[in-house]
Amino acid sequence: MGKENSRGIKKQCVFIGRFQPFHNGHLEVIKWILKQNLNLSIVIGSLQEYGTFKNPLKFFERKIILERVLKAEGIKGVEIFGLPDFKNDVAWGKKLGEIINKDPKETSVVTLNPWPAAAAKAAGFSGSEHPVFFDGLSATAVRDKIFKGEVWEDLVPPQVVSYLKETGGVEKIKVSQLPLDQRIAEFILKSMEQSKTRGAVLAVSGGIDSALVAAIAKKALGKKVNFVFLPFFKTCPFRKNVILLEESLKIRVRKIHLEKIMDDFVKLMPSGGNLVYGNLKPRIRMAVVYYLANLKKLLVLGTTNRSELEIGYFTKYGDGGVDIEPIADLYKTEVFELAKELKIPSDIIATAPTAALWPGQTDEKELGVTYFELDTVLKMINLGFEKKEILYLTGVKEAKLEKILARKIANAHKLVSPPKCILK
Repeated sequence: MGKENSRGIKKQCVFIGRFQPFHNGHLEVIKWILKQNLNLSIVIGSLQEYGTFKNPLKFFERKIILERVLKAEGIKGVEIFGLPDFKNDVAWGKKLGEIINKDPKETSVVTLNPWPAAAAKAAGFSGSEHPVFFDGLSATAVRDKIFKGEVWEDLVPPQVVSYLKETGGVEKIKVSQLPLDQRIAEFILKSMEQSKTRGAVLAVSGGIDSALVAAIAKKALGKKVNFVFLPFFKTCPFRKNVILLEESLKIRVRKIHLEKIMDDFVKLMPSGGNLVYGNLKPRIRMAVVYYLANLKKLLVLGTTNRSELEIGYFTKYGDGGVDIEPIADLYKTEVFELAKELKIPSDIIATAPTAALWPGQTDEKELGVTYFELDTVLKMINLGFEKKEILYLTGVKEAKLEKILARKIANAHKLVSPPKCILK
């Protein structure tokens, strides 16, 4: 075992935090550790999380802030690492040991967050307390003061103040503190007003995405939203979820069965396989929804989330054929989180995501990755990490990463307008 000082701190110590943003309390902890210990590593946790209520700043923004503060304080020799979240606490702890290149048995962990403390302990690290008194100071308190327009500059080092003001970080934090459903509801209302439509129409499926949009659309437009359920089978297994949605939101969902339209269409055409028929269904739905929209001059609401959008996991001119996409900036894992906050029925949340394009089809089965893995990879790509870094930091298998990258390339055409032949 490594040597310990009187407070149980070993000669190797790692300080873990989200630093959203870095504040004076964080700096005092670092100074105290350095007085006790000659070898300190800092790990910025939730590396892949950004743009949210708790994590408004990106990883590299937080890293730059830390570097500036340490330089201004004359602190040298402290390595700074980033660590993404894992579904498994033990896997997270193991990766922590790998990235800092330290033996858990020889390393103490200092953190202000109980989750990484517990995960680190499960991986064999020893936890250590510090004597720094915060008196209510936290990153949450800093963000709250920024949001309310109160004085916050005295809670953080000067370098944090200058960086946030120089880079637009203050406004970014202010916006991130507004409830997500409120921001989306305002977008829906503003879109309706700008388009001079009389309301909106939304096709609900019984899945979590359309349920979330339904809840927010009702909040935004009230009775001006027309809800419709368009199954291709009278025994559709998602019927119960639609009924749950009606009951929980106190809305009426119109049911229109499309099996006859599908059958008549197929009779007129050459036979096809799962993919051909699967893509035909959302295109028929799109035509029906726009028919209903045209009858009453309504705005068509989409339900595609950011995870699906970035890899083109939707049918071109099918579920991708809409007027606006209210949740297109929410990754699927964020959809789940917001759905829980808005108390969407648990049975809907627990239903395996699927477009129901053919029997037994589920999104994760077809994609070959879980949504947690997919979102982690997509976020890290957007943060600018290279393929090797993503593989190392996340533990995602190379074959899965290649599938994600291949989908992004193959479906890029879905995200742009059809090419035009320019003649002059």
